[in-house]
Amino acid sequence: MPRWDGGWGIQAIYEYRHEDELLLKDRRMDNNLSESVEILHLEGVYTWDKSIRMTVKIPYVIDAERELPSPEGKITQRDEGIGDITLALPLKNYFNLSKRSGSWTLAPQLRIPTSDDDSYEVYDHEWGLGLGTGYETESYQYIFSIGAGVWTFFGKDALEASAHIDLAKNFEFENYSGHLKIENDLKFENDGSDSLTYMLGPALYLRVTDTWHLRFSYKHDVYDRQGVEDHGRGDQFTSGIASVW
Repeated sequence: MPRWDGGWGIQAIYEYRHEDELLLKDRRMDNNLSESVEILHLEGVYTWDKSIRMTVKIPYVIDAERELPSPEGKITQRDEGIGDITLALPLKNYFNLSKRSGSWTLAPQLRIPTSDDDSYEVYDHEWGLGLGTGYETESYQYIFSIGAGVWTFFGKDALEASAHIDLAKNFEFENYSGHLKIENDLKFENDGSDSLTYMLGPALYLRVTDTWHLRFSYKHDVYDRQGVEDHGRGDQFTSGIASVW
């Protein structure tokens, strides 16, 4: 994100997720029924001041397919098209210490339903209000960040909460710089299923120039609990490119 007045930024992130187990609570019900999702995330940011900015996130489901059991045998459901849009107003308080710097973040958020309301939808098609908080600090060698967020929806999905803890090592290579990070994500959904998922994996960030940036990540569901029959214990791959000016 740009840290100067009047700064702009845009990024595109490709996400692929595959889950090949059908779960009930933490028990495997079937390992021959899978779910695969491909999403292109288009995101933008504008900073009025380095401490006040607005972000918009527009997901587009390229292709999504899930397999479910039925009395007649396996059925396949599909989804594609634009997903629900998220607007946020991140408020940051930056600090500088003798050997490290960092920031505190408070981010009110709004979810706008734009996806269809069909039997299978990757996104909820519901209005929602969210609030995120975070703390990040960086030294010459390391980055540490921690954060949490909560969403309340006006529909079947009553509550969604998440938290993360990340630790990264900075590096420089010839004309490039970046960091290698280990990400820990925890997600809880109270939508009648009380699902709980813990994901863990590495992420690589590369600063090509002051304007262009790249990021790649992989995460695996280390723990997955589904209150109703749903897919889980999957893998997620993302790759992204960003530009700021």
